[in-house]
Amino acid sequence: MPIADWCRTVVGAPLTMRQRGLVVSVGGRVGPVRLQGGARVAVIGAGPGGLAAAKFALEAGFDVSVFEASDDLGGQWHTTADHSGVWPGMRTNTSRALTVFSDFPIPPEHDLHPRAEQIHAYLRAYADAFEVTGRIRFGTPVSTVEAGWTVNGEPFDGVIVASGRFHAPRMPEVMAGFSGERMHAYDYPGAGHFRGRRVLVYGNGVSGHEIASDIAAMSPVVSAYRKPRYVLQKVVNGIPSDGQWYTHMNALRRRHLDPNVFGRILRERVIRVAGHPADFGAPSPDPDILIAGHSLCQDYLTQVKEGLITCRPGIAAVAGRAVTFTDGSVETVDAVVCATGYDLAIPYLSDQIWKTTGPRLRLFHRTFHPDLHGMGFVGQFPTSGPYLPLLELQARWIVGLFSGSLSPPSDPEMRQGVSVDPPILDSHDALALLFSEASGVSPDLGSRPDLLDPLLFGPMVPARYRLDGPGSLPDASALFQEQLQRCPRAPTDPGDVALLARIGLGDLAGRLS
Repeated sequence: MPIADWCRTVVGAPLTMRQRGLVVSVGGRVGPVRLQGGARVAVIGAGPGGLAAAKFALEAGFDVSVFEASDDLGGQWHTTADHSGVWPGMRTNTSRALTVFSDFPIPPEHDLHPRAEQIHAYLRAYADAFEVTGRIRFGTPVSTVEAGWTVNGEPFDGVIVASGRFHAPRMPEVMAGFSGERMHAYDYPGAGHFRGRRVLVYGNGVSGHEIASDIAAMSPVVSAYRKPRYVLQKVVNGIPSDGQWYTHMNALRRRHLDPNVFGRILRERVIRVAGHPADFGAPSPDPDILIAGHSLCQDYLTQVKEGLITCRPGIAAVAGRAVTFTDGSVETVDAVVCATGYDLAIPYLSDQIWKTTGPRLRLFHRTFHPDLHGMGFVGQFPTSGPYLPLLELQARWIVGLFSGSLSPPSDPEMRQGVSVDPPILDSHDALALLFSEASGVSPDLGSRPDLLDPLLFGPMVPARYRLDGPGSLPDASALFQEQLQRCPRAPTDPGDVALLARIGLGDLAGRLS
């Protein structure tokens, strides 16, 4: 059966509607507005998050309009667009089994780490299969969103913001005096552009390490950063990183263990699997991995060991093409690529909305604000690990509350959630557990003994969120196992099984023995 036809057969019936009201109380709860069947919903952005939001909103019976400034869908994966920060030949950092939506199969031709063009084609097929494409207004940038709700002055009953998080590059002021070529990672044109030149890559997040590694294959590279990190490889012994590090069990460890204990366990495992950076000649990170953080690149540490990449600390001063670092060393380079992150930028939101959320966009579970009834946000958070499953979970939760198929969180709970700034970086496993529990689709671990081990210790493939709760599918178990086969996993660690009892899940440990 063709993919598009198969997807239409497994989606299930539309969600139940409830009467709309400005504030609806259910059992003492107050939360995001419920919309009538046929209500007009604006989705801003036709990237992965916007496509998923539009798909679920259409299934719920809403009248959906998707606003897209570009001439094609895909967001960053529309690689030829000016707004895309994806460089030629780029592959995903996440494996094919987790760079996918829960109810749309992985194309059999996808590589273990798909090419950008493969992801773009996948998103186009997804939009076509669920009849989202015809709802997209291409070439229609959004200039204003006002509470009430209006988008570019046009009235709507609800708004879902899904315009992406990575399109306002942040350039460090210290580089203003550099006289050579200077660019942000967002504009990286590929390694060939720098052939024969000495290049400085500033920053050591995933993009910084990947770009430094990419260039090092043909030109000498200086890799500078203020805080050394632990570096994971994309694949170790045939196992992709997201199958190693983002599991339900790891989310439980984060949630239940003292941070010091969790950090020690994580660091020991990282060093055992990926090695210590100092053993390759790279700077030694803080012993506390929760302070140091981690990044991802297959060959970076090996290239440091081979002398293809020279590591330096933070930049103290720049004069012409001479860059002075905080340890007093100096490097003369021809070009600089700044992998220094992105500012939060949603310029079309009204001042009133920003006043409500605050400049750091304080939202309950990164998704709602208790005073912005009828508005939800998708993907406005930086995270380590796969994005597509998180975007889909957020979209399901938003539409579930808009449709009334899910009960909203309590008003005090939401207000507590928006009283603090969001973290600088979220982890996929923690957010996946948070979103799936909020939307009622976290798998019932105790009800499937045959799947308990992979559900706890295997990669968090998205079909797991179709086993239970709203939107569950009759063949989700088979789909889950099929997705698992596309993502090799590490053997279960006996220490993790023993840890279940320590965090109050000893009954599950007994079922695994």
